[in-house]
Amino acid sequence: MPSLAVPFAAFGAAAGFFAILAIGAFRPAARSVSPYLAMLVTAAAGGIVGAAVRRWSHLQESHLPRETVVTWLAVLVAIAGAVSGGVVGYAMWGEEGVMRFFVGGAAVGLVFTPSCLVVFDAARRAGRGRHGSLVAGTDARTVLSTVLGGLAFAAATQVPAVLASRSSSHLPPLLQFSSSALVCLGATAGIVALQRRDRAAAAALETFTKEALWLDRVAPSSDDVGLRVLPSGAVDLGLGDDQWARGDKSYRSSGRADVLVKGSVADANAAFAECARRRHRSLLVAASALTAVSTSLLLRLGMFV
Repeated sequence: MPSLAVPFAAFGAAAGFFAILAIGAFRPAARSVSPYLAMLVTAAAGGIVGAAVRRWSHLQESHLPRETVVTWLAVLVAIAGAVSGGVVGYAMWGEEGVMRFFVGGAAVGLVFTPSCLVVFDAARRAGRGRHGSLVAGTDARTVLSTVLGGLAFAAATQVPAVLASRSSSHLPPLLQFSSSALVCLGATAGIVALQRRDRAAAAALETFTKEALWLDRVAPSSDDVGLRVLPSGAVDLGLGDDQWARGDKSYRSSGRADVLVKGSVADANAAFAECARRRHRSLLVAASALTAVSTSLLLRLGMFV
């Protein structure tokens, strides 16, 4: 599994920054809290949780019930949110501010648990493909697009504050409200760019799929089981140890010269299709968030004119 510290830290930063601004629509006390302080504290807490989840091997076991994974991740994220809220409350009002934000921080953590769970699942799948392979590449892009979708969701939580025209005392209204639109726009553009890159890799995979009809499956030699080092020009699909070579005598005489592809073509196609569906969902989340934020800004445009 790749590192989860950076994705969870990014979630924490976005959750802390935008949650304080969103809560400010309902609680005047939140409008006096610096969103930058909340962002730094929650980013640190998120990074710690991500590192802990990455090292918790038991949580990554495939046979572990889904309910157990969800429960433990929710507990960790809620604790991180509660501690972050307590720290922010103490920094603002001392001991009396701890409980004011402790419960609210836990609630915010629970709100963002589904996003953290989606990233966790994407990262767990990203460990299935061999390093540098086509499947490893599409899995990495899926993790990044999932993070971008979560950031857009976090930015959209400020919509109530926009509609209520209630801004933080630390940010100009235009800067505060436009920050959500910029994050949503950047996330949407980023996911589209990742999809374009993946389509190029999918086109290469499709070429290998068509060529598989003209290739022979060959067994690795006894002195190099699994063909760890592929010949120059050969492609690793990332899943499976199948080796595909041209069906002529030169392969048998030269040993490795005609090996073109390593891996299961069917499994690689299934992995690409699954990742494409998940990136499409992330794009829907980001685009919906962008639409919601943009619409709310247009409705409240009069306050900036």
